[in-house]
Amino acid sequence: MMKKETDRKIFHVLSGVIPFGVYFMPEGFGFTSRQMTLIVLGGLSIPFICLDVGRRWIPFFQKTFKWIAGHSMRESEELDYQLTGATWQLISFWLVLWYFKPDYSVPACLLLSISDAAAALVGKRWGKVRWIYNHTLMGTGAFILTGMLIFIIGYPHLVLWKVFIVVVLTSICEALLHRVNDNFSIPLISATLLAFLQA
Repeated sequence: MMKKETDRKIFHVLSGVIPFGVYFMPEGFGFTSRQMTLIVLGGLSIPFICLDVGRRWIPFFQKTFKWIAGHSMRESEELDYQLTGATWQLISFWLVLWYFKPDYSVPACLLLSISDAAAALVGKRWGKVRWIYNHTLMGTGAFILTGMLIFIIGYPHLVLWKVFIVVVLTSICEALLHRVNDNFSIPLISATLLAFLQA
C-alpha cells in the first residue's frame, strides 16, 4: 500500500513540469506557448480520461487502463471504478491553465504536485496528531511549508502575506472538502484565491 502511495506521489511531483509549458513550450502555427501547452495537455489527457471513464463498461479499456495505471491505483479506483486521481489532476490542470494567468495557475498546479505530495508522505511517516478527517498536523505543516517555498523561490513578486493566506486556506478547504478529490480541488481553490486576493 505504501509503495502505491509513493508511486502516486512520484507521479505528482513529476507532473509539476506540465504547467511550466506556459513559459517554455515552443510557439507554433500561430499559437502562443500557453495555447500550445493546453493543446498538448488536452491531446494527451483525452485518451487517458476516455480509458478511465470507459473501463467501467468496456473490458478492453479496463485491461488497457490497468496496464497503464494499475500499479498506482487505489482500491476504490480499481474495484469501484471511481475516476483516478490522475484523471482529476489532468482535468484541473487544464482548467486552471486555461482560465487563470500563469502567475496564478502555475503555482496553483505546483501546490498539488509538490505540496500535496509532501503533505501525504510526511503525514503518513510522521503524522501522529489528526486535526480533521484523515489529515494530520505534520502533513498540513508540510503542505504550508513547501507551498510557501514555491512562492518565495519562484514568485517573489507576489505579495507574501496574501500568498500565506492562500496556502493556509487551500490546505484548510482541501481538508474540509474531503469528499472532493484533492487533485481536482487544490489547483482550483488556490488559483481562485490568488485571483480573488489579486496577489
